[in-house]
Amino acid sequence: MRIVALVATLILMLATTVMLSGCAGTARGSKSSVYQDYRPVDVIDYSLSKADALVVIRYPAIIHEDAESSYFHAFSLNAIGGEVPPANRTKKVTTRIAQSILAKSNYYVMSLYRELQKELPEKTVLLSPHIILWDREQGLHSRPILATEQIPSVVTVDFNVYSYPDTTELMDSPPVTFGDLVTPIFVVHGDRWLQPPTNGLLLSSSPLVQTAWGLSEQQANSELKRKLEARLNNYQRPLDFVQFLNRRAVPKQNLPLKGTGESRLQVLSVEQYPVEKIKMDGMLLANLTEDFTQDPFAESFVKGAAERVKATLGQVDHDKATFFARQNALARFDPELAVAFLARSGGEDVRSRLQLAEALIEAERKFIAAQSVSIYDGTYLGDYGNQMRQMIEGEYTLLENRRSAARKANVTTAVAALALIGSIYAATASGAIGGIAVQSFSGILVLGSLWAMSSTLETRAESAQMSEHFLALIAPALERQISVQMEWLESKERISAMGFAEFRNKTLTLYQARVRSLQVRYDDNCTFRHPAFTTTGRWFGTCLEGMAHERGYGVIMDGAGNSVEYLGTAVNGLPSGTGGLIARYSRETGAFYFEGSFENGLPNGVVRVEEPGSRARIREFRAGKDVGSGAAEQWNRLTF
Repeated sequence: MRIVALVATLILMLATTVMLSGCAGTARGSKSSVYQDYRPVDVIDYSLSKADALVVIRYPAIIHEDAESSYFHAFSLNAIGGEVPPANRTKKVTTRIAQSILAKSNYYVMSLYRELQKELPEKTVLLSPHIILWDREQGLHSRPILATEQIPSVVTVDFNVYSYPDTTELMDSPPVTFGDLVTPIFVVHGDRWLQPPTNGLLLSSSPLVQTAWGLSEQQANSELKRKLEARLNNYQRPLDFVQFLNRRAVPKQNLPLKGTGESRLQVLSVEQYPVEKIKMDGMLLANLTEDFTQDPFAESFVKGAAERVKATLGQVDHDKATFFARQNALARFDPELAVAFLARSGGEDVRSRLQLAEALIEAERKFIAAQSVSIYDGTYLGDYGNQMRQMIEGEYTLLENRRSAARKANVTTAVAALALIGSIYAATASGAIGGIAVQSFSGILVLGSLWAMSSTLETRAESAQMSEHFLALIAPALERQISVQMEWLESKERISAMGFAEFRNKTLTLYQARVRSLQVRYDDNCTFRHPAFTTTGRWFGTCLEGMAHERGYGVIMDGAGNSVEYLGTAVNGLPSGTGGLIARYSRETGAFYFEGSFENGLPNGVVRVEEPGSRARIREFRAGKDVGSGAAEQWNRLTF
């Protein structure tokens, strides 16, 4: 309880500096999340590949010094829950709140990670901490610190917590993360083929919907252009929350949206998660530093949110969701094999190389899974977690006192603690632990250990090259040696490395030492056509006289932004046979997906149709025209 006494001292120092309005009852928050009573589900991974992860969790972990001023400005300007008066945007305490979001996101995200890791198969839940950056071209953006997002994953979850920038509204209705109150920001997305009508976007916190939609659309378009140009480099999606701060999304009309609830989950729309100021169980918070075996955040939000993610995993085709990510991962080992994979070649030479490459990708997934465990241990179980729990318990005590006293002056206690956590973050993240914390909060420097968890702490980048060393701030255990056993056919091999770069070099070397030359050859400039386009596109797969033939993948995009991508069989350059086709039109919101039988480029026969805002349905087509309901037993499903 020493933290409470220290904060109490701080209160006396600042009690006369800030007077806020509001009444005690407004800071109580919701007693439960909309996901709290979500029905438990079991998840069985029927994927043909062992290389893919089930869930990648992304979150803001640290900020580069060059991005700090832009981040603080954007945070105060793009407030969730109201508009901050101009006079309050530049207050020092507002920057402290912005910093506290990073500090607390690092802590609270571990609850979600732990719950999913406990519920899902071993080593299939990975963490992807991001660093927030700024440059003139992109503005405020983020980049993953680890190679996590290079591993194929069924779904990706963006997570952080949020607090309203204006402290004068702290005890009023806007969202806040303080004491027993937590406001989660939550987005679930994946590859465009995961849910084609929404470009792979499944769920988003309401304020981020427009941004998340735009990012998913941009990610899909970027991938199509990359395929057309036969480029290997992938689009790196920034954190949705960071992009929301960076640039206001141009509102799109008629987005396919649905509210939270089970009744409409089958509708192909984006589920809107409302902004919730969740009140955690005070009984669990009162002695949090002594006993954290029962996580109050897990009880109030995470368990239900994890069930929502599991429900998604149980409803989607894992091979379809990860097919193109697997192809991208294979291209890092062997670009020619990646093309053979798109063509779904069944040759023995291709199969043996594919088995080896996927075994090595699986080994990389296990390596990053070990890094994720290290992050969790360092962040939640180590000194960082201990100090953060002291802070949360102290904040809770302050709020309870405020609620009991119901006097305006006592609101300064909350402001003081917010300033405290922000100042400690600012001081350590700037490499100056003796700076602002000493100047403004003398007598409480014992809390400096909140961020100082390693004698080798590197808190400020001296160049533009970011690396895994930033993780020393939150998980020094990453510096340890990690060993992974790779199994391929009848052989087993143990690969050890200090970091992922070294591990990747070893997997590439191992692959190159064992593969034979690929006997199947594919033309990299084969023509793909579609009746709706006057321009031609590119085909990856078998080619006959310069035209798409048999199995492969084709893509066309015109100058207006209309596009078609097709995976399946082709004849004379046109989709013919069994396949899946995604059509995007620049004037339409979302995409249209057709899976089943094609002839001369058009749906012909029994086809599954998916479009934004509707349930999937089985229809009968004749030469591209819908003639009525189709028989499900006659539907030829695309095999991934």
